[in-house]
Amino acid sequence: MSKAAAVSALMAGALAFGAASLRAQAGGGGGGDPGRGRQVYERYCVQCHGDRADGAGEVARWSQPRPRDFRGGVYKFSSTPYGFLPTPADLDRVIQNGLYGTRMPPFAALSTRERRDVIAYLQTRSPRWRSEGPGKPIAIAAEPAPTRESVTRGRELFEANCTKCHGDGTGNGPSALKGMADDWGAAITPANLTLGRGKWARTARDIYLRITGGINGTPMPEAGDALSPDQVWQVAHYVQALGGWTGSTPELRQFAAQLPPPGTEASSEPAPADTTKR
Repeated sequence: MSKAAAVSALMAGALAFGAASLRAQAGGGGGGDPGRGRQVYERYCVQCHGDRADGAGEVARWSQPRPRDFRGGVYKFSSTPYGFLPTPADLDRVIQNGLYGTRMPPFAALSTRERRDVIAYLQTRSPRWRSEGPGKPIAIAAEPAPTRESVTRGRELFEANCTKCHGDGTGNGPSALKGMADDWGAAITPANLTLGRGKWARTARDIYLRITGGINGTPMPEAGDALSPDQVWQVAHYVQALGGWTGSTPELRQFAAQLPPPGTEASSEPAPADTTKR
């Protein structure tokens, strides 16, 4: 064997060993290849998330919120309960759609294989993926039809459980005014729910998940057993009626606008009859 051939064989062996090592670290990567995923990461992700996947890329200093530090294995948005790792499908959704109002853009142009590969690579960046599997997705109860009654009840539940941070729905609660921080020490403000969408959430189903599961790494807690599935849907329908959320109706938005804002004295007059079409 020539010297050049021997060198080529050694390089190929080293590359194969590196890819195998990454696959071993990745755990359940949903069928992705972390070796290829590293190439996708270096092309599309390193500018924000950094060479070490620590959220300290060269443009991170101008980003608020800061890019995710993948080393801790803490992901804000998932379909799994608070404190659990997300599913590959959860990560795929964020990669495809991005996070509204942040510097995380949608990467819908990436192929399915590229997304699977980069997810597999991200799973090598935290030891959590080697010792834990993704959590079981939260079971979502069948959605009842949104009505004036459900919006009214949702407002009452919102006032009792959500106004401390979200205030009248614009994120102006007393805790927000004092100042809040996430688990990474960065300043954070509650979502303005009147905008009609969140960074991740778009629909009543998404709102249901965020109420039930909370948001990892932030002061947004999980509802746990504090609310029944029906009550979660009532809060979701009230939030949906605060703005132009996908699936909201002009009639219920107008009705919600006539209700006293949370934290104010409720009207003693009965709510108008429910004429929402079913």
